[in-house]
Amino acid sequence: MAEHRVLVAGVEHWPRRVVRAYRDGRPGRGSARAGGRPAGSGDRVPREQLQRSIAGLLDAEPAVTAAAVVEEFGVAMTTATAALAAVRGRRIADLFEEEPQLSPVQAAERLGYPLITHRRALAAARSEQRIREARPYVCSVAQALVGAGLAEPDEPEVVGLPSGALAAAIRLTPGQAAAVVVWDERFGWRTSGSQRHPFGKDTGARPQGEGIRYLTDQARPVPSAVLAALRG
Repeated sequence: MAEHRVLVAGVEHWPRRVVRAYRDGRPGRGSARAGGRPAGSGDRVPREQLQRSIAGLLDAEPAVTAAAVVEEFGVAMTTATAALAAVRGRRIADLFEEEPQLSPVQAAERLGYPLITHRRALAAARSEQRIREARPYVCSVAQALVGAGLAEPDEPEVVGLPSGALAAAIRLTPGQAAAVVVWDERFGWRTSGSQRHPFGKDTGARPQGEGIRYLTDQARPVPSAVLAALRG
């Protein structure tokens, strides 16, 4: 068994196929679960580490399936499918940046991804490219607010909402009128009273409600305009 041990996100891991082959070759083996994950033990890899763990699987086998991710890590099929597509999409975006003469499809083929995975992976790659394009702008606003002492010195994460729109949240320092300022590429910057759920429910309509104040009427105002509006 020792020769099959691998490290996935710093966690020792033995592929189930190896465990099963070893188990099935032993005389007098016990229950059908012998060698597998103990009942009630939970996910072998925490959800927040899942994408890093999947990256390790892709290094070994670019054609790995969502079913194999479920088998290896015990997560739901929907979770495995989304995470696998996200990691493939990020790698397609990386290769596309390195070799812009490639088309996204050519990048996917270069990475060895099966044709059946292209639709999800290419959609994830397009989302990743848009996130990378928006990140410098969001960080420039965050730096302006931090420099003025209005925001916490965290690097904001640009995320994709269920509708496909991009958004980001910047935590404000205590004592401000709002807890967070939120950027939505469709509607610009607004305040939010909730640090835990700053984006609210993504209905596609312009969010309204208590604690929400729109700072400008532009989708991408310059950082100084956001700072002035927040101070005002």
